Amino acid sequence: MSTRGPALLLFLALPALGCQSHPEKGVVDQYFNAVNAKDTQTLASFAAVSFDKKVDRWDITKTLDETKSDAPLPALAQKVKELEAELAANTKAARAYNNERYVELDQLKALKKDAPVPSKLQPVKVEWDKFSDKDRELKKAIANAKAEVEKEKRSVVRSVGEADDVESLAGEMKEKQIELDLTIGGQVQPYVMTVRKYEMKRESGPRVVSRWVVQGLQPRS
Repeated sequence: MSTRGPALLLFLALPALGCQSHPEKGVVDQYFNAVNAKDTQTLASFAAVSFDKKVDRWDITKTLDETKSDAPLPALAQKVKELEAELAANTKAARAYNNERYVELDQLKALKKDAPVPSKLQPVKVEWDKFSDKDRELKKAIANAKAEVEKEKRSVVRSVGEADDVESLAGEMKEKQIELDLTIGGQVQPYVMTVRKYEMKRESGPRVVSRWVVQGLQPRS
């Protein structure tokens, strides 16, 4: 009985088994091929970090456990809306207070710089300062929250592509850390690459097609 058939099947199966052991190998290869080609445009399309050294060889030594968490973008976008609503409420309250105490507030504005505040105006100044301080704090918080949204949006877009409704997509964020041996200038150096993938879905419709992208790369201690 010939064993050629089963042996051939086993031979054909080996590459597939190798791909299954490191399914993220494709993004690792794409990354270092783009690094060596100094193709910054391609890198920017799927990686949040660059690398300024030529890599002669790269080998995956270990893939750490995958972590899953809720995709943060919808919550970050909601936080911006909540802060903006809080700012609008503070502005409305300040206007109402100004209408009630416009005489005292005009007197405060008329005071020269560094002049002492009359005792009868002190309570009004304290209350008005609360509105002003809260206004500054909320505007700063909104700016920071919007920056977080834009940062996370760029990360999502690298994984799922451009989408008009990207801020409303809900789902999971998956991350893996990949231990690598990089041969740089003839020396093998250990690194850790973080890859990320977003499993997102619209409220009605199929899951959005996504891919693994490079989120971080640093020397392994």
